[in-house]
Amino acid sequence: MKDNFDLQEYLSKGIERFVADVVKATLKNPRESAFMLKFATASATASQKRKAAEA
Repeated sequence: MKDNFDLQEYLSKGIERFVADVVKATLKNPRESAFMLKFATASATASQKRKAAEA
């Protein structure tokens, strides 16, 4: 096991992959796509805030 495992980064990458897959799946429904894009933006902002707070 790695000594420098970063749980925050691991979870953030997982959410990014999840959102990307969901956006692809919702392309036929613009409302769902718009919601997921807003969620992705909010998730990225939250991740940046957590990194800043950790530092």
